[in-house]
Amino acid sequence: MQEQLIYSLSRGDNLDYIQKYVLEKEKGTKVIQKDISNEMFHLFFGIMELGKEVRNALKNDTYLDTELKIADIFLILIALCNNLNINLFDALIKKEQFLNGKMAKWF
Repeated sequence: MQEQLIYSLSRGDNLDYIQKYVLEKEKGTKVIQKDISNEMFHLFFGIMELGKEVRNALKNDTYLDTELKIADIFLILIALCNNLNINLFDALIKKEQFLNGKMAKWF
């Protein structure tokens, strides 16, 4: 999976393609409909772990584990979107339209 995902990203494929790719990989595991609460647990746990990694990274000036945690969260989020039939790319476009092209306060 990793090599194909990296290859698709290096070709400039968009988020929509990546989301479909993750969905196809999930179908290969025969787990099509996952438990949403379980996915949410993994997402919250991943964010908590990311917080720990960021603190460690700031102290040690090394970011490899932080990058891996962010990638984990990204893939969990995509899987959650797939399970809820949400196209993440379309959701980002809608959010940008909602903000009227302005950056959100947290940026």
